[in-house]
Amino acid sequence: MEFEGAKKHNMEEEEAVMDERIYVALGREPAKNKSNLTWVLDNCQGYKICILLVHRPAQMIPVLGTKFDAATVDEELVRAYREKQKAKTVKILDEYLRICLRKGVQAEKLCVEMNSIEKGILQTISENRVRKFIMGAASDNHYSTKMEDLRSKKAIFVCQHASVTCHIRFICKGYLIHTREARMDEVRALSALLSDFQRLVSPHSDQESGVSKRNSEEEDERASRTSSSRSASTISYFGGSEASSSVSVLEEKSNYPSPPSLPCTGMGLGMITFLINSTKLWQRLAIQNHKHGQ
Repeated sequence: MEFEGAKKHNMEEEEAVMDERIYVALGREPAKNKSNLTWVLDNCQGYKICILLVHRPAQMIPVLGTKFDAATVDEELVRAYREKQKAKTVKILDEYLRICLRKGVQAEKLCVEMNSIEKGILQTISENRVRKFIMGAASDNHYSTKMEDLRSKKAIFVCQHASVTCHIRFICKGYLIHTREARMDEVRALSALLSDFQRLVSPHSDQESGVSKRNSEEEDERASRTSSSRSASTISYFGGSEASSSVSVLEEKSNYPSPPSLPCTGMGLGMITFLINSTKLWQRLAIQNHKHGQ
């Protein structure tokens, strides 16, 4: 029975991996993005594919052969022109889906409307809790066999600001250029810190922390009495003032609270700063709760 349960659990994990979607951001020109899409289909077999295209509403509206700012044009004309442009975006997505079908892959399409492409990508990653994402590293004319860094400002922005739980691969002209690994250690550390905060600010945990703190103080007092009696016998044995001074110094050091340890190994500067500030707030709340408890 245990073996069957373990086998079922492994099968469920495998199914979860197979059901995990890979989101792929592509541009408005299928001819220039076909090589990147082909790379995805060849290297991500077994995963569901969702093709993302961020649609930017037109800010310049053509009227009688001249383009005008959308803010100065009649709202109906603006709406009609933008609807036509969005319909073209949908057709582009359908073209990408046909490329996938020719490869034997049934993909999904997602159109996000936003003025900034990179911010549209970040919003998609955040709202859909995307764990695997693929996008271009640069336009094809920037590709070279020695290319290792991101050239696109959009790619750099996404790499720097996307959720740390998202694994992102950047490709160019059908070649993998850069991989940004998901940093789950930072997420776990932050989750643990937030969990501690919830226990600290909840009324029930305040009572428990007060009781545990009083118990700890009583234990410290008993321990200090024991150490004092032991130190007195030690002093009388050695019979010197230096021994008594060293014992008093050790007792003073033992009374100082140990600094809080931060789970910040391998974290970025921004995350470490956040944890330090959070810890300071944590200490202030603990002092306030202790005063209220007295």
